[in-house]
Amino acid sequence: MTDLIKLYGERNTNTNYMSKLLALNLCSKEVPGMVPIWLRKIQDRSPGNEWIRDLYFNLTYGKNLGWKHSLAKPWSEIQKCRIAQSNLFFLTLTKNPYSWLLSLYRNPYHQHDSEMLDFETFLRNPWRTVGRENAGAVLSNPIKLWNIKNKSYLQLDPKQTLNLTSESVFENPEGSIRKVSEKFSIVRKSDKFIDYQSSTKGENKDSAYYRDYYLSERWRENLSQEAIEIINQSVNQQLMAHFGYRVLAKNEGGAG
Repeated sequence: MTDLIKLYGERNTNTNYMSKLLALNLCSKEVPGMVPIWLRKIQDRSPGNEWIRDLYFNLTYGKNLGWKHSLAKPWSEIQKCRIAQSNLFFLTLTKNPYSWLLSLYRNPYHQHDSEMLDFETFLRNPWRTVGRENAGAVLSNPIKLWNIKNKSYLQLDPKQTLNLTSESVFENPEGSIRKVSEKFSIVRKSDKFIDYQSSTKGENKDSAYYRDYYLSERWRENLSQEAIEIINQSVNQQLMAHFGYRVLAKNEGGAG
């Protein structure tokens, strides 16, 4: 029976990079977490109609366990799905909330009106989710999105789940693949690790650029003292500690 991996991770947590590493190095199959190409083409004709993708994942949840960027449902619910009877394993990715919120601000996806806001106002504004997120219609701010998504990953069966951080994958991609292989007893395709160097988003930035940007915490240059204070007021600091992140002091930003 083929080993199946369901990958969950918010947008901008390097899920595309992780998918490439899994495909290049492990004898397993990733459970689809994005809509098929034919459906994307349909939506491209009607941009903004998120309900098309929402409907797709609502109808196919039993087969794919939802959008890869969605809130993970509790294991008790997943067990009811037919796919849960397979050799199914879960891999989740979490990113430092400060850098993740900066990424979300730069690309707010379906929430187009956020593009006109400064970062501090963005952090205070309500965040409208899409249906396939399973996260409620409106959150009081985007920081709460980080809280509920990452907390949901801890509700999965720990015996069948490996929680990684984006930073740990960048720091040691080979070690991350080794952890997946050993945790789930998945055979590797080769003794030699194969990395993926190109950008997964079509940008002129390879994995070395992102590795330096995140591991050196260059993103802190874009954080004002006010932004740090706003984030600290809403972020789940116990959850941060669980994933190994440190709460920043107001004077640790770089923006004026």
